[in-house]
Amino acid sequence: MDSAESLYDVKNIEGLIQALKHPDYVFRKEATQALKQIGDRQAVDALLESLKYENWQDDYIVLTDVRSNSAEALGNIGDSKAIPYLIQSLDEDPDEEVRAKSAWALGKLNANEAVDALIKALNDEDWEVRKYAANSLGIIGDQDVLPYLIEALNDPDRQVRQYAAVALGKMKEEQAIPLLLESMDDEDDNVKLISMYALENMGRKAVGPLTKTLKDKDWRVRGNAAIVLGKIGDEKAQKSLSGALQGMFSQDSNRYVRGKAAEALGNIGSEKAKKVLIKALKDKDEYVRDKAGLALQKIAENANKPSIWTYENSEVSFEFTDNWEINSIQDEKKLVKGHYVNNSINLSINRNTEVADISLKEFAEMLKEVFSIQNTELLEEMEFKRDEMDGYMIMGENQDVGHTYIFIVSFKKDDLLYYMWFAGDPAAFPEAEDGINLMVNSFYIHN
Repeated sequence: MDSAESLYDVKNIEGLIQALKHPDYVFRKEATQALKQIGDRQAVDALLESLKYENWQDDYIVLTDVRSNSAEALGNIGDSKAIPYLIQSLDEDPDEEVRAKSAWALGKLNANEAVDALIKALNDEDWEVRKYAANSLGIIGDQDVLPYLIEALNDPDRQVRQYAAVALGKMKEEQAIPLLLESMDDEDDNVKLISMYALENMGRKAVGPLTKTLKDKDWRVRGNAAIVLGKIGDEKAQKSLSGALQGMFSQDSNRYVRGKAAEALGNIGSEKAKKVLIKALKDKDEYVRDKAGLALQKIAENANKPSIWTYENSEVSFEFTDNWEINSIQDEKKLVKGHYVNNSINLSINRNTEVADISLKEFAEMLKEVFSIQNTELLEEMEFKRDEMDGYMIMGENQDVGHTYIFIVSFKKDDLLYYMWFAGDPAAFPEAEDGINLMVNSFYIHN
């Protein structure tokens, strides 16, 4: 039999499946490594067999790698047939790496039936198992798991706390806000940042609860609430922040909180905040005065910049500047139509629901075929990952009918694929670049 590496090179799925029963256990390991890269559904049944644990395997350490790779391969393939087997591995396998990869795979499969097993895994003795259990619970998004993820914010391992914060941010539940604010004071810098990003990711939904938190008894929590409100940038928070900075009855007694309130008002950038910020230039504390001065400077610098708006529905969300006109479309294939000022660049956001067995790279190849048919020159392409989404960007230039730039960014998450199609006057693209980058970088597919 050929080596597993050579079988991978020619994508010989049948050969790799046969290799899973090879008497040389190292050969089995190499076959599972190849199959987790290829991700072919033909291998599911054989991988389920390779995932099973039996007592005699304890004498062969390499077989733990076989089971671990099998769990990862099943997650990548995405066949729900694997869910009960992965749950069993998570519950019963003696090896922590196998349990961790099983927890990870159940998240990839968005396995609602695995919620109880994943909750149990939050108490696993191994931190990596707990980490992936928290991550998968956030992906699945069952609201009943919220108390368990909140409890995981106090896990002794920093990486578990990080993943718990990420999971809570994905779920966007108001109940988690106070705990995430506390986690912004975690001893680990990454936990601090991730907790802040999780709160910021909640967006406008978090503004009301966060403004109430400006009256929390703990000054650190109040200061963190002000920071996040500034990051979210919603003008609805302005009144509460102004009160914390200079209100007659609501002014915060802590200089750090007042300073962060001033900073947040500068980040929101509304001209309406200038009066209270000017007043804060006479605050008794130098720190607050400095923050107020910087906020006023920032508002002045941003006075001529376009406002930022948010498009959001049950499928996707993204931010855009007010020099773009964005309209929802009730169409099976098209979600949004829009254009830049003077119609110099047109935008459409499209959905493709028949992509379960198509990789994003394969979809990009289809788009490049369209380029070829239209005599459009390919200028640039790039594959990337962001926020659990696969991404692919291609840019082309067509000079046949007018001079046109075409910029397409595709995103795939599980079986959902959307692509943003920008097309228009090449001279307009440099001016519109910041707005296009904002839309692309903020684009998110909701499960």
